[in-house]
Amino acid sequence: MNPAESASGQTLDSMLKKKMPALGIDLGGTKLSAAVVSDFKVISEPRTVPTPHGADNIVSAIVDLIKSFQNEHVLAGAGIATAGVVDPTTGNILGSTGNLPGWEGTPLKTLIESRTMLPIQVDNDANAAAYGDTLAMRMEDKECVIGVTLGTGIGTGIIMRGKVYRGAHLAAAEGGHMRISLGNQRFCTCGLFDCWEEYGSGRGLVATTKELLPGVTSAQSELANHVEFLTTRMITAAADNGDIIAQKGMNIWHQHLAAGIASLAHILDPECFIISGGLSSVVDFELLREMVIDRCMPRYAESVQILHSELGIYAGIIGAAHEVLTHISKPPAA
Repeated sequence: MNPAESASGQTLDSMLKKKMPALGIDLGGTKLSAAVVSDFKVISEPRTVPTPHGADNIVSAIVDLIKSFQNEHVLAGAGIATAGVVDPTTGNILGSTGNLPGWEGTPLKTLIESRTMLPIQVDNDANAAAYGDTLAMRMEDKECVIGVTLGTGIGTGIIMRGKVYRGAHLAAAEGGHMRISLGNQRFCTCGLFDCWEEYGSGRGLVATTKELLPGVTSAQSELANHVEFLTTRMITAAADNGDIIAQKGMNIWHQHLAAGIASLAHILDPECFIISGGLSSVVDFELLREMVIDRCMPRYAESVQILHSELGIYAGIIGAAHEVLTHISKPPAA
């Protein structure tokens, strides 16, 4: 045995790096966020910049963020959670959405490693969030855990016995694009109609509430004054203030969430769902469980668990950081 290797096959270098923190980076259509992570905790002040337009500019912004943290921290590596379909082995972007035009085909891992000299891992943002939550909540031994990230859209990640399930073409778990209606009522950013995220996301909550407002006066709902510029924050705040229309919108939104979760439960029979993302904080988990149970066959209804993420809004950042730490600590191939 090489003296630089342990009995488990790990090199001294990999063991040392495992003790070091990693940078987690979350790339979305509007913002690019990063923070230093150790033991499933953010240990630095997070930094956020607007997502620039174009692949070259995005790569440069990521490099700048990494270098700014390298000035203050010794990093084992960096994990990048990005929207789109990713090959986690090569770190290439295989597919993208309209939120990141021109992103498809970017050899992200190679480009960032060559400019930072750090180990880089790249994954889909929902996969990274689900992976981070599964490990943080000590569920890596479970047969199946499904992470659901609620934000502007809906992202899902499937973790089977501690590993991300990626499917035959590395594009598994696009649960946000299950079709939950046949009416061609809502056009999705993916180019299809009536995807789950057009009903169960923040965008869906706004659309649902707008459908309730025609004919409603400002005396009946404070939202009537803001139809053209309605936001999720306006709706949730109004619901908290007792606004009947806002509360009805929230209730229907929970029904839409439950419809997608029940479908996933019937297909994959997971031990649990973990809900993360910015909108997870306004989910009524007891109500959601009741609605999911009502939509499940008895076999599934008996055991369904729906849990709130322990990592919260940082699930993607923390998951991405721990993906690179996991990769670094793997024994070398024989």
